[in-house]
Amino acid sequence: MTKTVVLALLVALSGCFAACHSNTVNTVSNAGVNAKITRINDKRVDTDSRLAKKLCLTEIRQSETNDEHMRIQIYLKNLTKSTYTFIYRFNWYDDKGTEVDNPDNDNWTKETILGGDDVTLTSIAPQKNCRDFKLRLKAVE
Repeated sequence: MTKTVVLALLVALSGCFAACHSNTVNTVSNAGVNAKITRINDKRVDTDSRLAKKLCLTEIRQSETNDEHMRIQIYLKNLTKSTYTFIYRFNWYDDKGTEVDNPDNDNWTKETILGGDDVTLTSIAPQKNCRDFKLRLKAVE
């Protein structure tokens, strides 16, 4: 019995090792939705034609942290077969439309996305009174 279990485990591990070295990506996710998700329909996406041919905005989700700060998740897909690198940063605005000072946001964040893959960019509002945001993206040459 023990030899059978060990043999089955070795066969499974060898399959996993082979899969790790292939060019395909396998994804596993929950079939049911357990989290409360608020999707945002957004018309403010503005990009140059070169970037629009490479990255596609697939979804924007909004939620709240435990301490009542707004959380935004932006889902992007690389439309090309090539690895693409860009930098980004979020700007946050209060309920009057004034940009909120965010000392953590002085620098841009670098992100690399493989061809055909997707990436999630997440930001949490620096203050509770933040009601809106803007995502800025720039290509890295």
